[in-house]
Amino acid sequence: MSKQILKYVLFLTVISMVLAACGAPATPQQIEVTKIVNGETIVVTTTPVPTENPYDDNAPITVWIDADRQPAFDAYVAAHPDKAKLLKAVTVDREQFPAKVLLFNNTNQGWPDVVFAEPRLVGRVADDAHHFPLDLKPWVPADVLSGYTGMDGCTFGDKVYCLRYDLAMFVLYYNKPLMDEFGYTVPTTWEEYQELSDKVAAEHPGYYLGTWGDGWTFISYFDASGCPSHELVNDATLKIDMTDPRCVRAAKLVDHMLENGTMFNTDYFSAEFASVVSSNKLLAMPGPAWMFGVFGGNENSSWYKTSEKQLGVANPLKWKDDEKAITPAMGGAAWTVSSHTKNPKLAVDFIQWVTTDPGFWAGTTNFPAYKPIQNLFQESMKTNELFANDPFPVYQQAATDIGPLDKWPRFDLIAPLSEAVKTGLQEKRSVESILPDVADKLAPLAETQGYLVEVTK
Repeated sequence: MSKQILKYVLFLTVISMVLAACGAPATPQQIEVTKIVNGETIVVTTTPVPTENPYDDNAPITVWIDADRQPAFDAYVAAHPDKAKLLKAVTVDREQFPAKVLLFNNTNQGWPDVVFAEPRLVGRVADDAHHFPLDLKPWVPADVLSGYTGMDGCTFGDKVYCLRYDLAMFVLYYNKPLMDEFGYTVPTTWEEYQELSDKVAAEHPGYYLGTWGDGWTFISYFDASGCPSHELVNDATLKIDMTDPRCVRAAKLVDHMLENGTMFNTDYFSAEFASVVSSNKLLAMPGPAWMFGVFGGNENSSWYKTSEKQLGVANPLKWKDDEKAITPAMGGAAWTVSSHTKNPKLAVDFIQWVTTDPGFWAGTTNFPAYKPIQNLFQESMKTNELFANDPFPVYQQAATDIGPLDKWPRFDLIAPLSEAVKTGLQEKRSVESILPDVADKLAPLAETQGYLVEVTK
C-alpha cells in the first residue's frame, strides 16, 4: 500500500470516528466493510440493514387462554377498543403448552404471543430446548413488578418470565359450629393438630381432619413441612433428600392420623370425600385459597349445601420449632409472553392490565397476586355468608408465606407423587416407608430434564 493510499485510509478512519462520536444514532445503521483500491473506496461486503425497530406495534397477537379467562380477554378488549382488531384469543389445554412449543420451534412458526399458565408450566418452557418466555424486566416498570406477591416461581436467575395472576396459598379451614360444639380450640401448630386428632379419635370417631390420597395431598403436608423432595438448589440442580427430618416428621404425622382414623384416604375431589364434607363429618383440613369455592354453600355444591357462617379460616399451621409457617400452594396462575412476539408492547400491556386493573378485579373471588388490589378480594368476601370470620387477613398473611418449594422443577410432580401415595395405600404400607419410592420416581425425571440431581433416600 502506498503512503498516499495509507494516508487516505487513515483520513477516512478518523472522519468515521469523529462522525460516530458527534452523532451516534439511536438505531442500528448499515454496516459496510470497505477497502481502498487505487485511491477509491470499494464496498466489498454489506450486512443486512437491521430494522430500525425490530418490533411492530401494529402486529396482531394471539392469546392462549382457558375458558375461565375469556372474561379477562373480553374485558381488555372492551377497555382498549383501538386494539381490538389486533387481539385474538384461542382456548387451549395449557398442559400441552411445553410440547406445542417444541413443535413450533421445529417448524419455526406458530408460537402464541401470550399464554395463561401456572409458573410450573412457564418453568418447563424456559429451558434451552424451549426458549419461549420473554424477559419482562425491560418491559414492566420496576415499581409495578415489585407490587406482585409470589414472584419466585416467575423468576429465573436475573430474569422475570411471567407475571402472577392469582395465588393459591394454603390456609386451615375448619367447621366452626362443630369445633364449638365439641369444645375444641383451633390448632396453630402441626403438633397441636396431631393432638387434636387423638381427641377426635377418642371422643368423636368418624370425624376427620384431612385426607391423604394423591400428589396434591402429599404437597399439603410435605411442602408445608419444608421437606426437600423437589428443592431447586439453583436452576440447574435439584435436591431430593427424603431422609431429611422435615420429611420424616410429615410422614409420621400422616401415619399417626391414618392410624387413629382421623385422616381420610382419597384425594380432595373424590365422591367419597365429598360425602364426608356434605355429611358434616369434616372438622378441619388444610386447603388452598380457592377451596372455599369448593365448600360451596349452595344447593349445587357437593360439599356444603347452605351458607350459614360455618366455614372458619385460620392461619396455615406451623411446626412448633419453626420460625413461621411454610405455606404450600395448589395452583395460582400467571401470564407469560413469547420471546418470538413481534408486538411485545401490546402483549406486555395485556398481561399487566389483566393482573393489575382494579376495575377488572372488582368483585373477584380469586385472590390477586398484585398487592395494591388485594383489598378488592376482601370487599367481595364481605357479603359471603359461608365464612365464620373475615378470611382476608389470613389469606393476605399466608400469601407472603408461600414457601420456596412452590417453585417447581421442569417436570410434573403430581403424577409421580400420586403414584407413590396410591401404591402405598393399596399395599397398606406406612407413609414413612414410601419416602424412598418418592426419590426413585422423581430422580429419573429430573435427570431427563438435565438437572444435576442430589439424591438421598
